Amino acid sequence: MKTSFTSTVSVQTSLRQAMAKAQSDLVKANTEVTTGVHADMGVALGGATSRNIDLTRDVQRIEAQQTTNSVAKQRLDSSEESLKRLGDLSQKVLDSLAALTSSTSTLGDARATISNALDAFTDIANTSVTGEYLFSGTNTDVKPLASFSASGSPFKAAVDAELNNYLSTNGIAAAKDMTPTQMQTFLDDLQSKFNGTTPLTDPPHTGLGGQDFWSTFVSDASSTNMTTRISATEVVATSTTANTPGFRNFVFASVVGSQFLSDDMPENVRTVISNSATSAIGKAISGINDQRSDIGLSSQRVKEADDSLAAQKTIIETHLNDLQGVDAYEASTRVTSLQALLEAAYTLTSRIQKLSLVNFL
Repeated sequence: MKTSFTSTVSVQTSLRQAMAKAQSDLVKANTEVTTGVHADMGVALGGATSRNIDLTRDVQRIEAQQTTNSVAKQRLDSSEESLKRLGDLSQKVLDSLAALTSSTSTLGDARATISNALDAFTDIANTSVTGEYLFSGTNTDVKPLASFSASGSPFKAAVDAELNNYLSTNGIAAAKDMTPTQMQTFLDDLQSKFNGTTPLTDPPHTGLGGQDFWSTFVSDASSTNMTTRISATEVVATSTTANTPGFRNFVFASVVGSQFLSDDMPENVRTVISNSATSAIGKAISGINDQRSDIGLSSQRVKEADDSLAAQKTIIETHLNDLQGVDAYEASTRVTSLQALLEAAYTLTSRIQKLSLVNFL
């Protein structure tokens, strides 16, 4: 019979190696339990790893597109709400013009209502969301509309210059001395300048002859709308601009109503002013409603694109789960087994370390 000797060092070394492997396996198993996917995709999937990478990239692309769409949706929703408020202000101006009578109190109330509506319209038109102005077109960092009522307003000074030039050219002492025909001619010319069909002249605008009244004195907005890619194949307009006919006509009607419907104007001249303002505000309401419709259509397209992206993401994630998913029960059982193995190894190691010849002497 032959006796073999095994040193405690060799036993400890074997245990240490087994424990290191068990610890490594335990970390992987815990990761799989927590994440629900393989801890090492390359080892687990082999040749299918490239497929897994492609699908993961597709999910990330869809999530990035959904983030972009959420920003576009926020801009569209804010624009739609602002346009609704602008439409309400337009209706308020129309109601004030329709209710005009020859009484001084009614004229004063109408002028105040229209002037306040113009200030409110300007404030709403200058609304910004996440640092971008809604109605500036592609000039998102620029406030679109200038204030007419602000102290020293170049916009108001330009309108006054147009009036004074017309009066002096035609030998009229004051606006209250204009005939209905003269007032109609002046307002038609002023409206054509607001709408961009007639350029500025020099005089009265020194050095600005041939330029556009609206873009020179009223608006810093771009006439080009913001666009956003909402899917691989779709690009939609996700803003509108203050340079549209709806905005121009509202501002013209409000300026005319607040500035020229004065008490000292003859009634027949006031009728011309009221009719001109009423016609313009009607066009403003129609134009703003058209803008709301366009924004609404874009919102619907974004929603449909989001629904499509969500469906695509669900399909891809289903394939990914089949490819890289692990059995949670199996992984949990593996964690329990590895923990038990480590506990046994720790106990055995402790006992081996306590072995000593001194205990047998």
